[in-house]
Amino acid sequence: MREYAHKQLINFLGTLFVVVTTGFVGSVGCAEELGLLVSTSADAADARLPAALSRIDQLEQMVAELQQDSELRLVESALSSDSSTHRPTHYSTYDAGWTLRPYDSDETPFELTVGLHQQFRYTGFDRDQATSVDAAGIVREIPNRNDFDINRGRLVFSGYAFDEDLRFYANVDYSTVASNPIQLLLGWTSFRINDRLAIYMGLGKLPGTWEWTETSRYTLGADRTMATTFFRPSITAGVWAIGKLTDDISYHALVGNGFNTLSLRASELDTQFAYSFLSWWEPRGDFGSGFSDIESHQQLAARVGHGLTYTRNDSSIDAQAGAEQTVIRLSDGTRLNEPGALEPGVSVNAFDLWLYSIHMGTKWRGLSFSSEVFLRWLRNIEGTAGESLPSQFDHGFFVQGGAFIIPEQLECFARGSQVFGNQGRGDEVSAGLNWYLFNQRSARFTFDVTSIGDSPAQQSRTGYVAGASGTLLRAQLWTFF
Repeated sequence: MREYAHKQLINFLGTLFVVVTTGFVGSVGCAEELGLLVSTSADAADARLPAALSRIDQLEQMVAELQQDSELRLVESALSSDSSTHRPTHYSTYDAGWTLRPYDSDETPFELTVGLHQQFRYTGFDRDQATSVDAAGIVREIPNRNDFDINRGRLVFSGYAFDEDLRFYANVDYSTVASNPIQLLLGWTSFRINDRLAIYMGLGKLPGTWEWTETSRYTLGADRTMATTFFRPSITAGVWAIGKLTDDISYHALVGNGFNTLSLRASELDTQFAYSFLSWWEPRGDFGSGFSDIESHQQLAARVGHGLTYTRNDSSIDAQAGAEQTVIRLSDGTRLNEPGALEPGVSVNAFDLWLYSIHMGTKWRGLSFSSEVFLRWLRNIEGTAGESLPSQFDHGFFVQGGAFIIPEQLECFARGSQVFGNQGRGDEVSAGLNWYLFNQRSARFTFDVTSIGDSPAQQSRTGYVAGASGTLLRAQLWTFF
C-alpha cells in the first residue's frame, strides 16, 4: 500500500507539472497574441518567468526524491522477504557419508548423514567330503561353491535432532545370500548423558565378544573367524549403555529380548531377557578401530578386555534362525534343539546359556596381533517332556596377526581358530592379503584362502557350513562412502 501511494503521488505531481507549464506558456502566448494593453508590460512578464522556472525546478526535484525513496523501499522490502523466507539453514558436505549439516546448530538443530556400504564377494569352496553326519544321526550334504554375491549391503542413516546429544541411527541391510534380502539390521536412538555415559534404545548387538562387536568392515580377513561365528551372540531389541569408567577403561552393557532375536516377532519371544557386557582397557592410548594397524602406531598400542553374556532360553524346537543369527550349535555343528541331538528321541526345549570371553590385541608400526578365547556353558537343559539333560561345555579361540608390506596400503595376514566340545572339534587355518586402495579403510580388497576341518559353525554371510571340511577361497571388495 505504501508503494502504491508513492506512485499515485508521483503521477499527481507530474500532471500538475504539465498543467502549470502549459498554463504559463498559454497565458504568455495569449497576452502576446491579443496584444493586451492592460497594465501588464513586457517588463512585468519578464519578471514572472524566472519565478516560474524556479518553481518548475523545485517540482522536478521533489518528483526525483519521491521516486528514489519509493525504489529504496521496494529494494528493502525485497531483501527483507528473501532473508526471512529463502535464507538456507543447511549446507551439504562429506563426513564419512553424504552430510546435510546446519549453519547454526542452535537455530536449526538437525543433521543427517547418509552412507552406503557394500561387500561384494567371490566365494569358492572345494569340499573334502560330499556329506557329513551330525550328533542327531542326520546325514547332511556339503555343497561346493563357485559364485558372486553381495554378502552385505548397508544403507545407513545417522545424525541428530533437536539436540546434538540426541542422536539416531538406522542400518538397512540388503544381501543376495540372506533369507531376508532387505531388512532393518540395526536401528536406535541414543542420548549422551556426559562424556562417560550414553544411553541407547533400539535394535543392537549383544556385546559378548570383541570380534563380533567390531564392524565386519574391519575384520582382518574376509570375514569373522570360525570360532567367533560359532560362539558369538547376535542382534536383539533392548536398552544399552556405552561409555568409559576411566580415561582408558571402556564398557558396553545391554539388556535385551534374547540371544538371537533379530528376525523374531513378539509372539515368538519367550519372557526371558538376555544380559551382555563387554569391557576393555587401553593402557597405552587409543587402540583404534579394527585389527589392522593401518594407522601405523609409532608407539605400541594395546588392548585387553573380557565379556560376559547370560540368558535363559525357552525356545521352540521349530524356531528358525534369522540371517544374522548364530544358532546355538554343539561342537560338531548339530543344532542344540535338533531332535536327538543330546539323547535319542529327545528334543531340547529350555536351557541356560553362559558365555565368557577374554581378548587382547597389540598394534605397532604396521604390525598387529590379536586373540580371543571363548568359554560357553549350556546348563539346566530340559527336554520337551521336562526331563533333565546333561550340561555341555564348549571352548575355543582365534589368533591372528598382520603386517603391512607397503605402509598403509598392502597388508599380509595369517590366522587360525579352533572349537572344542563334548561332541567333537573343528578348526581352520587361513592366510591372505588386504589391499587398501586409497590408503584408508573406505575401500579394501581382500583375498584369503582357508583350510577348514569339520566346521562347527554355519552362517550364510561368512561362508561356513556345519560339518564341512575343505578349502574356502574368498576374494572381495569392501567399499563404504
